[in-house]
Amino acid sequence: APHAPARGPPRLGAPAPQLYGYPPQHQAAPPAAAPTICGYQVRLSNVPPELTARDLAEAFGEVSQSRVESVDLLRDTQGRATGEALVVFGSMADAQNAVRRYHGGDLNGRKLMAVYEGEVYNPR
Repeated sequence: APHAPARGPPRLGAPAPQLYGYPPQHQAAPPAAAPTICGYQVRLSNVPPELTARDLAEAFGEVSQSRVESVDLLRDTQGRATGEALVVFGSMADAQNAVRRYHGGDLNGRKLMAVYEGEVYNPR
């Protein structure tokens, strides 16, 4: 009587190749940690060119309960101030308060525009 073929992969005498990927195939990948929020960003437009990041940090620090995390004055390729700045606050309430207080307000004779842009995350 003919012999029935064996079920499963053919046996060639050599072990099956091992996969050396990461994570190992027999373990579940650990859940990705959620990025942590490091602040709440407000974009300022029409910032007077004579103001420094320190000037802005001090001005916004006066209306904030928590600390101002960072102030970045945006510059063009020649290094000139573009009139825009990014201010990151430690709390959403401070960011929203700054927008309410400064949007449309006068800063050194210029009408300032302030827009809440959202949460800023730590790079992972």
